[in-house]
Amino acid sequence: MIKIAVAGCGYWGPNIIRSFHALPNCHVKMVCDKAKDRLTHIGKLYPNTKTTCSYEDLLQDEELDAIAIATPVRFHYTMAKESLLAGKHT
Repeated sequence: MIKIAVAGCGYWGPNIIRSFHALPNCHVKMVCDKAKDRLTHIGKLYPNTKTTCSYEDLLQDEELDAIAIATPVRFHYTMAKESLLAGKHT
């Protein structure tokens, strides 16, 4: 089972979360967004998925295998670099 997190629950994030949830060997363990209303919405759709406003929570979770980044493009480089340095597939 691959344990994954998704950073960003805005425009593309919910589609990515839904796609990962549909995969048989994938568990979306956590999602992250700065907008609490987006996290509330995702939490209602996927009650077994943890939510957080802190990207650091994803980086520090030793159980996560991968992080999918679904934020605005200007954040991708920094977030991807941090994810890779934390040992996550990105």
